[in-house]
Amino acid sequence: MDDYSRLSVFLLFIVPALGGLLFGYEIGVTSAAVSQMESVAMSGTQWYSLLTDGEYAGLVEGVVTAASTIGAFLGSLVVFKVADDIGRKKELQIGACCYAIGAVGQFLSSSKAGADVGLTFLILVRVVYGVGIAFSMHGAPTYIAEMAPPSLRGLLVSLKEAFIVVGILLGFAVGYLLCSDESSAVVVGGWKWAYGSSVIFSTLMLFGTFYIPRSARWLLLKQRSEEAAESLRFVFPESEDTVREIFDDIKRQCDKQLEMEVASGSNENKSIFASKWRGPLLAGVGLIVLQQVTGQPSVLSYAVKILKDAGLGEFSSVLLGAFKFVATMLAVLYVDSFGRRKLLFIGNSLMLVALAVLSYIYLAYPSAANDDDNDNDSSDFGPRQVITLIAMFIYIGGYQVGFGPIAWLMISECFPLEIRGQAVAFAVQMNFLWNLIIQLSIPVVSTALGNGPLFSIFTAFCVYSIYFVYHYVPETKGLSLEEIEKFFERNRKQKDTDIGEPTAPLLHNIV
Repeated sequence: MDDYSRLSVFLLFIVPALGGLLFGYEIGVTSAAVSQMESVAMSGTQWYSLLTDGEYAGLVEGVVTAASTIGAFLGSLVVFKVADDIGRKKELQIGACCYAIGAVGQFLSSSKAGADVGLTFLILVRVVYGVGIAFSMHGAPTYIAEMAPPSLRGLLVSLKEAFIVVGILLGFAVGYLLCSDESSAVVVGGWKWAYGSSVIFSTLMLFGTFYIPRSARWLLLKQRSEEAAESLRFVFPESEDTVREIFDDIKRQCDKQLEMEVASGSNENKSIFASKWRGPLLAGVGLIVLQQVTGQPSVLSYAVKILKDAGLGEFSSVLLGAFKFVATMLAVLYVDSFGRRKLLFIGNSLMLVALAVLSYIYLAYPSAANDDDNDNDSSDFGPRQVITLIAMFIYIGGYQVGFGPIAWLMISECFPLEIRGQAVAFAVQMNFLWNLIIQLSIPVVSTALGNGPLFSIFTAFCVYSIYFVYHYVPETKGLSLEEIEKFFERNRKQKDTDIGEPTAPLLHNIV
C-alpha cells in the first residue's frame, strides 16, 4: 500500500498540522506578549495598568493569559456535540476561521479608538481563538488518522503532535524578537504584531482545507459510499485495487462499530461514568488532570516572567522551546521501546527533582529580578541562573518523557471502541478545564505568595502523581485492548469484594 501520492499525503498532513502549530504558537507567544503588555513604555495601549496596578491585577493577567483556554474549554463542549454531524473537514475550516478572527482581533485590540474597551475586546477575541483550538485539536488528529496511508499513520499522527511544539518554539522566538527589550527588533506594541502574524498560518490552513477531501471513514458512516471512494482516490490515484481494499476495510470497521453500539447494552453501560468503566476512567482521566496540576503546560505561558524572576534573560525562553522540541522528538522515537508505567515513573521523578530545586531557588531568592546588584541584567549569569535554567530543562524533559506522550496514549488504550469517543471527549474537556484553572491561578498565587510557594504546590502534586501511577495505572504495553479491559474488570471485582486493599499488587501482574 505504498502507492500513494506524496503530494496528496503532504496536503492531508500539513493542513490539519497547521492547526496544531497555531495552538502551540499561541502558548509560546503569550509568555512574551503579556510581559510587554504590562510595560509602561512598550505596551502601546491605554489599559496596560489594569495588568499591573490594583488588587485584582494578578487575576486580570490570568484572565488575559487564559482567555484562549476558556475558549478552548467552551469550544470543546460544543465540538463533541456537532463533530460527528459536520465531519472532520468542516471542523478544520471552523477552526481556521476562528484562528484568523482571533489573530486579527488581537492585532486590533490595542487601537486608540477602542482604548476604553480594548482589554475586554482582547479577551473576547482570544476566547474566539481558543474555540479554534478546540475544533482544530479534535479534527486534526482524527482526520490524519482516518486519511493517512496505513504505513504512515502512526508517524504522521506523532508528527502532528510535534507540530504543536514547533509552534511553541516559533512563538517563543517571535515573542522574543518583537516583545523583548533584549532584542534589536523590538517595537512598541510588538505583542500585537506577534499575535497578528499568526493570521498567515490560519489563512494557509483555511485555503488548504479546500484542497483536501472529506474523511472517507466519516463519509461511509454517513452512507455516502461514492464520495468515500473518491476521497480514497485522492490519496491513491494510481491504484484502484488499493482504493477498493481500503474501502472494504473501512466499511467493515464502520459496520462493526454500528453493531457494537447496538450490542453495548443499556444506556448506563454506554456512559463512561458506568461502574464498569470506573477503573479506566480513573487511570486515564486521572493522568490528564495530573499533567495539568503539576504545572508544566501552564508554566510555559508565563515562562518569560518566571525566568525573569530568577534573573534570567528572555532569550532563555527560546532555549526552553528548543529543548522541548528535541525532547518531544526523542519521546516520539522511543515511546514504544519502554513500558508506559516506567516512562511515567522516570518522567515524574525528573519533574519532582526539578520542581524541588526550583522551589528552593525561588524560596531562597524570591526577588532575583529586583536585586539591586542584578538590575535584571541577563549578562549576570551566575550559578543560581545556571541551576534554574537546568532545572527548567529537566522539568520540561521529564514532562515530555512521561505525561507528554503517555497520558493521551492511555486514554486511547484503556477504553474499548464503543466508549472511546466519549472518553476522549471527556478527557479533552478535563484537560482544558484544569489548564484554565492553573493558568488563572499562577499569577494570583505568584503575586500573593511568590514563585517559591507556587512551585512547592506543583512539587506536592508531583509527589502524589507518583503515588497515583503506582496504585492506579496499569502497564498496557504489548496488551490487546481485550486484555486491558479484562484487567480492569478483574481489578473492579476485587475492589468490590475487598474494599481498602491497594490496587498495586494487581497492577504489578501486568508487566
